[in-house]
Amino acid sequence: MFNASLSWIKSKQVFLKIQAGTGDNLQQEDIQKGFVDYCLWSTFKPENIDIDGELDMECLDGGMVLSKEYFTPKTALESCYYEAFSQNHNEGDVVILIEESS
Repeated sequence: MFNASLSWIKSKQVFLKIQAGTGDNLQQEDIQKGFVDYCLWSTFKPENIDIDGELDMECLDGGMVLSKEYFTPKTALESCYYEAFSQNHNEGDVVILIEESS
């Protein structure tokens, strides 16, 4: 099961953070439409990453992606990349820095 990832997007010069949903944001109408999973995503400039707990994490953009299948690390990245940048996932554009799965 997918938990979270942090990737560097070379063409945009931003970090893409993806976190698995906990289920709290799936509404009854989403479930009725067949959605079973979701991911939350955020993009950050390098200077906005808080490494010591002293800065507020200021994201550039963020959102949620719903899915009718459970996300794998690959499908989460592909879906969130598309939502964040309005273009299909380009494997050569992404450097995965951290990936957590259980």
